[in-house]
Amino acid sequence: MLRRPGEAIPGLEWHHDRAVSETTTDLLRAAGFRATPQRQMVLQVLREANGRHLTADDVCRAVQDRYPSFNRSTTYRVLEMLSAIGLVQQTRLGDGVAHFEVVDHPDRHHHLVCVTCGKVQNVPAEVLGEISVRLAERHQFHIGTVDLMIRGQCAACRGRSG
Repeated sequence: MLRRPGEAIPGLEWHHDRAVSETTTDLLRAAGFRATPQRQMVLQVLREANGRHLTADDVCRAVQDRYPSFNRSTTYRVLEMLSAIGLVQQTRLGDGVAHFEVVDHPDRHHHLVCVTCGKVQNVPAEVLGEISVRLAERHQFHIGTVDLMIRGQCAACRGRSG
């Protein structure tokens, strides 16, 4: 039951940038999967990250803080599965490492990455809506998903560099 990134999960309503269903168990079951303790723990860590982009190692360490015997390879398997079913978004932010975040809304977002300090800012997907439509029409191309990372310098770092 793999879903395309951004595809809504049947039976799960979305409201104000977060699922009406609050529990990790509900999210997994709504996606058609068993809510194993490992899946629940990984999903809970990502939900508690509050929009931060965690690496698999970050997730593993956070779970191990609570459950020291949690296996690193389990982290990778669970993250891969959660990404495949659309509950977690995997993003490459230019540092050679995959970053993960829980999908709080069926719309994806894009990223502005500061090359000086590494700060990541989320940009709503609708910002690219018009250009996506133009590209699709001009090139007679059906766009499935768009993953965009723009590298540059944030306002704080620009201010420091004078």
